[in-house]
Amino acid sequence: MPYTEVASIHSEPTEPLPYYERSITLREFPAAAQDKLVELVGPDSGTTLVIAELRALGGAWDREPAVPNAVATRGLPYVLLGVASGEVSQEQRLKRSVAELLDGLAPWQGDRRVVNNLAPEEATDGAAIYGPERFARLVSVKKKYDPANLFRINHIGLN
Repeated sequence: MPYTEVASIHSEPTEPLPYYERSITLREFPAAAQDKLVELVGPDSGTTLVIAELRALGGAWDREPAVPNAVATRGLPYVLLGVASGEVSQEQRLKRSVAELLDGLAPWQGDRRVVNNLAPEEATDGAAIYGPERFARLVSVKKKYDPANLFRINHIGLN
């Protein structure tokens, strides 16, 4: 596939435009969650989201590596991603449409997050994103290898 057609994989826009995305992890995805997802983004939902994606984790992704890393989703089987896109003037409506998806699946939400798909206001509490133990280890590594705080531009409190 030519690089210029890569956006076609997810039917993504090929020209730049504003978008809003957020995700949550899910600790389970029972029949009630499936029904809720179909209600929120199925063919009769009227959703304006351009992407509502349920990513299955598990397998090798779920195994702790020999050397600990920063992957916060170990032990969580799913990530739910919502993306809305449109005019800047529609920012609040677009954000609301993503929130409706994630809020609708909140009863099954996991206790950690994927740092890649957080809204800026969600990305301020590293312990909530990574879990307290993993975050404490990351802070310890940061203090040991970057005591002068050279790499201080981050949004999760690793300063």
